[in-house]
Amino acid sequence: MAATDVLDQLKQFEEQYIPFPTFVAAKDAIESSLSLFRETGLAKHMLVLGEAGTGKSSLCRWLAERHPKRVLPERNIVEALFVATPPAATVIGIADAILTALGDPWHERGSVTAKTARIVTLCRECRVEIMLLDEAQHLHDRGDTRTHYMVGDWLKHLIDAIGIPTVMLGLPRLERLLEINDQLRRRFSRRLRLGLGQSDTDSVETECLQLFLSLVSLVSVPVSSRPYDSKEMGMRLYFASDGRVAYIKKLLASALQQALDQNLDVVDAEVFERAFTDELWWEGIGKLNPFNPKFEFRRLDRGGEPFQQAEEGRPRKAR
Repeated sequence: MAATDVLDQLKQFEEQYIPFPTFVAAKDAIESSLSLFRETGLAKHMLVLGEAGTGKSSLCRWLAERHPKRVLPERNIVEALFVATPPAATVIGIADAILTALGDPWHERGSVTAKTARIVTLCRECRVEIMLLDEAQHLHDRGDTRTHYMVGDWLKHLIDAIGIPTVMLGLPRLERLLEINDQLRRRFSRRLRLGLGQSDTDSVETECLQLFLSLVSLVSVPVSSRPYDSKEMGMRLYFASDGRVAYIKKLLASALQQALDQNLDVVDAEVFERAFTDELWWEGIGKLNPFNPKFEFRRLDRGGEPFQQAEEGRPRKAR
């Protein structure tokens, strides 16, 4: 296959959004909050939590496409304001980020008080109807409890002043920020969690397999679980991805690229074994590779492994 055709197919695959249940639930909840604000003026806030690779940034991109910025001669209309929270964010740092997202050419100028006033004014002038703070766990990543309280207190005053629904998206440790500030916690009482493993009826392995099959339908090369049956393939997919959507997609994208580059007739477990080593973990060989026959069927969360458990997280068990 020509190189341009390979690149086109990979690009099309990468651009696909995966409507897994918790992604759809979060999307619908945000859209519902926006509709409520438009109809009644009530601003309801929420947290969207998930580990790395569970779809938080993809959710932001999807909403950005649904609500694009409109550039008019007299002003910009920004229905949905998307803000990437900077690492180890200070109050002034997050204020800069919000002003930058609003298009303020002088976002670096002024005191915290002056920046906050400009945010409020620009949100009104640009007719912002909802604000989404992605990577919001960075609000908790700097300083001590006193600093966290000050950041939370400033954010509380800001969202009250702009009076629009606010969504914070981040890693689970974001909840610690709310534990410190009671008033902020009350404003963000609604919490949604992204990721697999939350179904009351299906195991996380079954969810992984269902997601995988939905992605397979998007590719042009036949995919087979051989030499494993579908149930065992679901288990191997879970351990290869830790139940994280982005890793399942990365795995299939790497396998697809191999198939297109090498003109393979089918993508099978042997191809996925190479893809896991190439794309997800270079040390994932033999019994440490979920697609190898000698794999030990355990989470790869020990020291130096791809899903090493962060200290603030809680381990999950495969069912």
